[in-house]
Amino acid sequence: MATSVKYKDQILNELNDLSDEQAANLMKIIRLFKESIICQREYDFDIKKEFEEWDKLSDEALLNFEGNL
Repeated sequence: MATSVKYKDQILNELNDLSDEQAANLMKIIRLFKESIICQREYDFDIKKEFEEWDKLSDEALLNFEGNL
């Protein structure tokens, strides 16, 4: 938790020297960054799910192959 507070304090210190326009642009950047993190998590979840499905299909194929021997 202390690290999180440290970063928040550093960000707030950086904001002190920004104009209103620059601060507004920074807010847009932060929102885009947060959206990209959410999208990446969803993509990672989808990839994980797809790999699990491939593993299941591979296991089934191997069992069917061994059963036919």
